[in-house]
Amino acid sequence: MIVSILSSVIVWCAVIVILMRVLSSSGLALPKNKFTDAVLADKRILYDSQEPTVKEIAFVFGAAFLFRIIVFIFSLCVIYMFNDNVNGFDGIMEQYMKWDANNYYRIAMGGYTYHTESNGADYTTLAFFPLYPWIMKIFNIVFRDMRLSGLITSFTLYSAACCYLFKLFSIDYNKSTALRAIIYMSVFPHALFFGTIMNESMLLFTSAATLYYIRKHKWHLVGIFGAAAALSRMVGIMLAIPAAVEWLEHYKILEKLKNKNIKEVWRLFYSKGLWIFLMLLGTGIYLFCNWKVTGDPFKFLEYQRKYWNHGSAYFGTGISSLFDNLMSGSAERAVEIWIPSIVSIILVLACNVYGLRKSRNMYSAYLIVYFILNMSVDYIISAPRYMTCAIPAFLFLSDFSERHKWTEPLITASMAVGLGVYLAGYLCWKQIL
Repeated sequence: MIVSILSSVIVWCAVIVILMRVLSSSGLALPKNKFTDAVLADKRILYDSQEPTVKEIAFVFGAAFLFRIIVFIFSLCVIYMFNDNVNGFDGIMEQYMKWDANNYYRIAMGGYTYHTESNGADYTTLAFFPLYPWIMKIFNIVFRDMRLSGLITSFTLYSAACCYLFKLFSIDYNKSTALRAIIYMSVFPHALFFGTIMNESMLLFTSAATLYYIRKHKWHLVGIFGAAAALSRMVGIMLAIPAAVEWLEHYKILEKLKNKNIKEVWRLFYSKGLWIFLMLLGTGIYLFCNWKVTGDPFKFLEYQRKYWNHGSAYFGTGISSLFDNLMSGSAERAVEIWIPSIVSIILVLACNVYGLRKSRNMYSAYLIVYFILNMSVDYIISAPRYMTCAIPAFLFLSDFSERHKWTEPLITASMAVGLGVYLAGYLCWKQIL
């Protein structure tokens, strides 16, 4: 109960602060007092925008892909040291066929009807979004092994996402802050999933691209990449929130409404804002897949509850359940699941609070809704994996390091050690989910 109340207070206070800042930036005059002055205070460091060169972007892509190769080589060492009877290419690839990877593999191999559970009636792969396995199939035209194609797909999407993030962060921050944010994201302990047969890299790429085009006000591309994000995971549709925030603020929509400039608002809506609704296409395609196979567009909800114990819940209840499981479960499960979940939640919440007045509102708005949606389940077991795509958290953490230089080596080293530990655990079939 205490955990639920405390997390609720932090989150809802953050929501109120963000809402007030968005309303003010959009042209609504709030009452002047000490509280609103504190909330609306701008604590950002203003840098001159420096568009990265093509050479710099190429360097980021190459460095990111090389990092994934180095992590893969480290993985080979772990596989051969701690797993018996691993021989040759097939043995290595099979080490990556665990947990959700099997479902993405099945979708890539034969679609949603390729696999059913033992009862022969439940198409449980419908609980997983299709864009990542569809891209795997394209890569498989070249590599001719779906497991290898899945890994190369993840490596490539992660590297491309780093390029978009570097371009995005360089708009409002200096390039050292942008690069450091990418490094923090890359060595985050559960960033290991960017190099597995999972769709974290797909969500990261589509989210990074969408956020970049939101910031550049290229609304048709916002709609296209936002739809792709929504086709990657359910939280992808939440990119409509930062898009709406940036649209309201950039065009001063509330100020125009206050001045009764209705025609101008309508023009901005149908020429710019309407593109945001294209994101619904991604969710629509996913629901259509469910309907096509089972006749029920929301069948995935039944499967999530039946096979993964995932039902909707208030986010405070979900977070509180982590502490309950920590106290009642085994030490092994605590280290594998509950402790990293709690640490990642605390980290993201702290970053959100820190960044409220030190960043553009679109970042804070996206981080808080992303956090709420991912925590709004009654049995949370993959919180650290979900937080790998909490993009603004790493930007805020990097901004903190820019202001407090002594923290940079401590953050990088501690995260890198965690990455090594949890990658080894994942490859040794521990419950790293």
